[in-house]
Amino acid sequence: MANLQSITVWLIPCLSILLSATASGQPSSNAPVVNTDSSQRDSSNSAETPPRSSPRPARSNARDSYVRLARAPNMFGDSLRPTSVFQSREPNGFPVANIDILLGGGGSYNVAENNRALPTDRVYAQYNGFYNAINFPAAGTTGLQMYTVGVEKTLLDGLLSVDVRMPFNSGFDFQSNAIATDSGNIGNLSMFLKGLAYQDEDIALSGGLGIGLPTGSDVVSRFNQNQLTIRNEAVHLMPFVACLVTPNDDWFFQGFSQIDFAASGNDVVSSQTGRVGTYTEQNLLHFDSTVGRWLVRNQGYKYLSGIAAVLELHYVSTIQDTDRVQIQGGPLDTISNAANRVDLLNLTSGLHFQLTPKSNFRVGAVVPLRASPDRVFSSEIQLSFNRLF
Repeated sequence: MANLQSITVWLIPCLSILLSATASGQPSSNAPVVNTDSSQRDSSNSAETPPRSSPRPARSNARDSYVRLARAPNMFGDSLRPTSVFQSREPNGFPVANIDILLGGGGSYNVAENNRALPTDRVYAQYNGFYNAINFPAAGTTGLQMYTVGVEKTLLDGLLSVDVRMPFNSGFDFQSNAIATDSGNIGNLSMFLKGLAYQDEDIALSGGLGIGLPTGSDVVSRFNQNQLTIRNEAVHLMPFVACLVTPNDDWFFQGFSQIDFAASGNDVVSSQTGRVGTYTEQNLLHFDSTVGRWLVRNQGYKYLSGIAAVLELHYVSTIQDTDRVQIQGGPLDTISNAANRVDLLNLTSGLHFQLTPKSNFRVGAVVPLRASPDRVFSSEIQLSFNRLF
């Protein structure tokens, strides 16, 4: 019920804006223009040159019809998903310890990452540095470095776009006397189809569907003579809606709402006993919102024509209880989300630098607003570069 109330609170403002904008209508600009230049008349001739009709207005492209919307910066986003864990009991009576796991290379499936409601032609690169993102009993907590490259291409005169993202990361490889756990460096490829549903001078509404493909590395844990592997096999489906509002030349507001469904699970395989079960990740609900203001706008400048300040809130909630896979024998007992249901709330602040009319650089910082277990890192820094084409 709490999730439904959150959805209602987020959607009512967007629907109200849409209804009021639609009711206001658009002024017509198709009135004919009659040429009354007297030089076109011959006073000695009773025949007059007929008036020239105005040229037919050219169809405006959805990407650049409204400059204010097109200039609005992308949302920064919030990258790290809730982690799953091995619950392990080491030999000689050691207590249970939780080992954090980032499945699928830790890649993000949040459409709001470095994105906006408008379909856009661009290539981009992004860096996310997380502090205290991974926990391992023998080594404590450590950071995670994530690198993402992507391309977004518009279709149908800018009404649709396809966004393809590929993440890579620093991975983790921890060793203790009883257990060694590591992951690879390749994340899961994601693709988002975005469609523009409505646009005027101040508002853009869009929606679409994302698909996460299991291209990332498996998670492998070795203890004694046994090797336990969580195979990266899950496909994710991610429907979303987005809203961008620019009420004037200085301010801009943006929101994304997304549900992340795990359409399939990940097989858990033991080198001694074979397949021991399938671990299915929890479905997630995302709400992301932005408020920003242009601090500097120098449209006549070729370089550094604008600087904008951005403030964002990001909420992620697990929709259902965690899956559990029991493991018989060895120090590893259970694969699950030890916290079960979590509600993450993070604050992002950043600066957007418009380097040239077609390129921008952004730097941001993310801080969790809730205590453990409703946080998956201590802090984060983001760097991103977008090049439009």
